[in-house]
Amino acid sequence: MKKASPALSPRETRTLLPRLFAAVSASDRITLGLMNRVRIQHKADGSEVTAADRDAEQLLRRHITAAWPRDAVLGEEYGGELVNSGRCWLIDPIDGTASYALGMPMFGTLISLLIDGEPVFGMIHLGALRETTYAARGQGCWLKRDGARARRVHVAPSPALSKAQVGLTSFKESDLAPRPGPWRLTNLAWAAGRVRLVGDCVQYALLCRGQLDACVYPAMKPWDIGALTPCVEEAGGSVSDLTGATTGLVARSSLLAASSARLRRAIVAQVCKAD
Repeated sequence: MKKASPALSPRETRTLLPRLFAAVSASDRITLGLMNRVRIQHKADGSEVTAADRDAEQLLRRHITAAWPRDAVLGEEYGGELVNSGRCWLIDPIDGTASYALGMPMFGTLISLLIDGEPVFGMIHLGALRETTYAARGQGCWLKRDGARARRVHVAPSPALSKAQVGLTSFKESDLAPRPGPWRLTNLAWAAGRVRLVGDCVQYALLCRGQLDACVYPAMKPWDIGALTPCVEEAGGSVSDLTGATTGLVARSSLLAASSARLRRAIVAQVCKAD
């Protein structure tokens, strides 16, 4: 008999949500307070980092470890271990630091909970836009805007690729990069109805509520994938890496989300197409 996937109970989710909303609200006071007033530094991989990234992650870690002291924590800025047994929180304090550093609101905070290596809860918090998309496995995907009650959201009816609006943030690891990688984003650009350049996690929030049809990100980390996957799946979408693999996603290095498995497979066919 196939082992049941781990999940939170509705009661656990109701207990979890106020604590996480309090945590991201406190984090917003750091990120929004320092916006346009931070110095940009670069990590070894060339990506941007600021004092706001570091300070926000420290605060989020304090909130999470105070509420769940036995749980493991892995964050973008201060590391940790990606554990495959028990509970593990993943944190990206500012997903979209490049946009944040430019003073653009197209960035977010990502928080997810893994149980036995599987994402059971994800949150896409867009502080500058004052909205949060979140999902617990088996309990739907929800959008909460500032001052309003949460409402359930769904992906849009899935079009053919030739009519699809596809979100894209980065050319990393692709044929469009200065050092070309394996993914054929040129093929996708020609095949899709329209490719829109959207900020990082923002595009996945748009997919969850039916404003984009698919999202492609060719270079991802566990703290990105962990939060986005349950939101898209609970909104009715389909998720894989760019090879089409649908298992063990948190440990993979790319992410493709679409409003249907059919559209997702059509995109895989393009980005993996040989020259």
